Formats: sequence, structure tokens, C-alpha cells
Amino acid sequence: MVFNVFVILSIGMALVISSDAGTGPNDLVAVILTDKLKRFQFRTVRICCDLFFIITGFLLGGTVGIGTVAAAFLVGPVVQIFRPIHERAIQRIFKEL
Repeated sequence: MVFNVFVILSIGMALVISSDAGTGPNDLVAVILTDKLKRFQFRTVRICCDLFFIITGFLLGGTVGIGTVAAAFLVGPVVQIFRPIHERAIQRIFKEL
């Protein structure tokens, strides 16, 4: 059940990132770093960004749960799987218009 939530979240994130429809700041950091650091894949950059945000939040007094840590390691790889699929679909849609 919990894995399904990560997959649904990742599919939505991949769609927003692929469509250039106003990516959120947390996602945008990973997208920009991936564009600048060509030798690293999105999933690796996203995991590092999420871990940085988790550690920073913890040091500032926030709580860290198992779901937060699981999301840090699962979301990036799943988004990387769905981004090319969404990009192809979006290109087909705009080609038909």
C-alpha cells in the first residue's frame, strides 16, 4: 500500500516535470542539478537532494520518520522511469495539435 503512494506521487511528479508546467522548488533543484551535472542521473541527484533536505530539516529540529527516508530513496528512481514515458506522450500530443 505504501509503495503505491510513492508510485502515484512519482508519476505525478514526472508528468509535471516533463510538461514544464511549473515544477515545484524541491523538484526543480534536482532537475537543474541534473542538467548541470551531466554525468549523474536524475535518480542519484534526487536521492542526494532529498537526503540533504532531510538532514537539514532534522538539524533544524524536525522529525524524520521511516516514510520520509523511504520516499527519499524511492521517489527519484521511480520518477526517472516515468519521465521519458511522459515526455514521449507530451511530444505526441503537441505534435497532433
